[in-house]
Amino acid sequence: RALGWPRCRDHMPLTALPLELLARIALALPSALDAARLHATSRLFSEPVPPSAPGGEPAPSVIEQALRRRAMDRRVALPTALPEGETWARQLCFEQMVCEASPPAVIVAGSRHSLFICRRGRLLSCGSERVEDEPEESEADGAEPDEGSEAYPGLLGHGAGVVMLTTLTLLPSSLLAVTTVAAGSGHSAAITTDGTVWSWGHGTSGKLGHGDEANQYRPKPIAGFAGGRVCKIAAGDHHCLAIDSNHEVWSWGHGGDGALGHGDKLRQLCPKRVERFSGQRVCAIAAGSWNSYAITASGSLFTWGLADGGCLGHGDLVDVYSPKQVEAFASRRVCAVAGGALHSLAATTDGAAWSWGYGASFALGHGDDAHQMKPKQIAALAGERVVAVAAGTYHSLARTAGGEAWSWGGGDYGVLGHGDEANRPLPRRIEALCGVRALAAGASP
Repeated sequence: RALGWPRCRDHMPLTALPLELLARIALALPSALDAARLHATSRLFSEPVPPSAPGGEPAPSVIEQALRRRAMDRRVALPTALPEGETWARQLCFEQMVCEASPPAVIVAGSRHSLFICRRGRLLSCGSERVEDEPEESEADGAEPDEGSEAYPGLLGHGAGVVMLTTLTLLPSSLLAVTTVAAGSGHSAAITTDGTVWSWGHGTSGKLGHGDEANQYRPKPIAGFAGGRVCKIAAGDHHCLAIDSNHEVWSWGHGGDGALGHGDKLRQLCPKRVERFSGQRVCAIAAGSWNSYAITASGSLFTWGLADGGCLGHGDLVDVYSPKQVEAFASRRVCAVAGGALHSLAATTDGAAWSWGYGASFALGHGDDAHQMKPKQIAALAGERVVAVAAGTYHSLARTAGGEAWSWGGGDYGVLGHGDEANRPLPRRIEALCGVRALAAGASP
């Protein structure tokens, strides 16, 4: 019925159906989690298909064939090798769970602006580049970036002179066929269908990736990925991360706290490959304000950058300048991760939600404001299957497999969606939302 076929009184066993039809059934499953469940419970779908001729090689299982087709339809590069002890079907299920946990972002929020992708692939923005009463500071390598009284020129991408938009407005540029977008505190980046990265906004620290620190008032393509096609992007306050079609990680911008992962504090004016992941397949990235995250094909979580509040999850307050694996997840597979100002969130394949770092405003969801130096499971969500997370400055969001959204932490400006501005020490379901497919959390102004 999910495929629109009419009901029939004469039931036919699945074993009598042709393999092509079984593959279509598997391909129509709504999520990778459903595929994993079918793989675990049905030998018909999980066992290799017998050879069509005597002496021939068996074909991949129906589930594996469907997952490969789904990956190709979504233009996701298939892995060329398996982590130790894994099967193709299980690995494909995991990687597609990671993709579904962080789908291409069509709505994002910075601290003072928002970006939206319409159905035609055009980009819209609103917000204000003006910031009042912020001190001016000079910057050298390792110093804090300059944030003057009008700190974010070009933030909206509509050209010089457009400093505020109170309604969604199409960008008047050649930026077409946008597939995903990211927002930092004073800059933005987008990817188009051909894998090109565009950026605009405040250029301090080289966070726009154009080889200089000039502000860009309209989107400009970045020409620094060695000819590769970029498929994912993330933006912190003053740095950016990207994954290319070879599943390699790139970073650029402010490097003072190690957020770029190159083993030093230097800024990078152009995208630079993160060598720590050489030979590894990275499936997902995320950026906190001053730190970075990556999930590899084995389900391992790596963090690096500023460690204040324990937000890296390594059990200490030592900044990390090269990606380091979070040992607390050594026996689990992480499928989703998010970073706020100084706190972190993750979801594992068993549906558990985790948090660590700075506990102010109850951002961790453990019922108190204590800091956590290592990942701790959020007990209040233990009865839910969490598949995605998002982190604002001091508030947090989670999405369940059933499409529910939960929020907790600082409630200023009504960011938690519960009809008031009260802080929430524990996760609470947002009653106004159902069928949620993606999450986004902005920064506090």
